[in-house]
Amino acid sequence: MQARTKKILALIVVGLMVVLVAFVGVLYALVRNSSPRLPEITAFAHDRAEQIPPLAYCNLYLEDCTTGDLAELDVPPGSSLQLSLPQEIVDAPWRMLVVYQDASGQVLVQEQAHRAGETRAVTVPSSEDLQLAGVEIQLPSAVIDEQGLTQARAAWSIKTA
Repeated sequence: MQARTKKILALIVVGLMVVLVAFVGVLYALVRNSSPRLPEITAFAHDRAEQIPPLAYCNLYLEDCTTGDLAELDVPPGSSLQLSLPQEIVDAPWRMLVVYQDASGQVLVQEQAHRAGETRAVTVPSSEDLQLAGVEIQLPSAVIDEQGLTQARAAWSIKTA
């Protein structure tokens, strides 16, 4: 190879390295300055899957809160709702409120508490007699109300009927 060809190749390599370093720098700045993505639950029912963002999400002390919309997913009587939970919920203690409605319109609420690391997915059944009306997953905060109950800092709510 001639000296001139080697010099041109060296300049091309140096130019590519400068472009690569600039690209990595810009990419790093964009990722560092982006807002964090809120954890979502994957809900599946009646051959349909939905990503469920939080209805409300705050830090541990109920500060820096964001709010969203109530999610809706049709769960016919006798069908079940399957929930796949993100790591942020799995790694913390959490509770689930399940709301059923019978044929006369009477509402029944069940609460289930889960320990950290205990559950990654949940199946919520319904029947012809007890229609699943909704589900809410809650993460506790460090804030305790006047009755001595822990306030929820995050909630994912799904209306199913």
